[in-house]
Amino acid sequence: MAERFPLLDYAYAHRGLWREDGRPENSLEAILAAADAGLGCEIDVRPAACGTPVVFHDPVLDRMTDQAGLVSHYPADYLETLYLKGRGTFARLSKVLDAWPGETPLLIEMKIDGSTDAFGFARLVSERVAAHKGPAALMSFSPRAVSSVEAGLMKGALVMPSLMTSDDLPLDALISSAAGLTPDYLACHVTDAEAAARMASDYGLPMAVWTVPSADIAKKMARLPVAQIFEGFDPAFARPGT
Repeated sequence: MAERFPLLDYAYAHRGLWREDGRPENSLEAILAAADAGLGCEIDVRPAACGTPVVFHDPVLDRMTDQAGLVSHYPADYLETLYLKGRGTFARLSKVLDAWPGETPLLIEMKIDGSTDAFGFARLVSERVAAHKGPAALMSFSPRAVSSVEAGLMKGALVMPSLMTSDDLPLDALISSAAGLTPDYLACHVTDAEAAARMASDYGLPMAVWTVPSADIAKKMARLPVAQIFEGFDPAFARPGT
């Protein structure tokens, strides 16, 4: 089974160590570049038409490929023939797990959209990750998905940004609801980092912060007991202890 790990001991490249002028986000190349740099890596998975977990952020293909339409309308075998813009490899989760060296952790966000079966998808992803030899954890915004992760696997609850909730729920209510799922860690938006880290500590839970966009903000986050999920700047600024 995938290994548990101390969340705060690592920085995590958001969708891999991608570059505007090179490796595309969530590509196999960007993911493995994070491993080569000694970083943890955050990736997104969603179901193809056949149910197979594939590594891709958006529900539609348009932004990151030359194909249009919903990811969920195409089988994984077809999706793997596409190139991500920037000539990156579009991979299924099992391919990433097979290629990942296993020395630093993977944070795997399960995307639950529309008609996605949160329970079934979480169980399928759990099955894949349970067979992985190395540190890895699952996480999701979906309470149903978080609750459906296989027992024994490390899991996190993603917390909606307090400024983006349609019903203006206060942050403490959002944190309380996420903590009620009995996760191993919480993950919040960078705008909520300071208050959320304090609240997470009250529940005895470590906190990851997404997405840290600059070295200046990384320096501010370094003062807090949080793990940084970062993109777009020198990883040295996001590493613990810097």
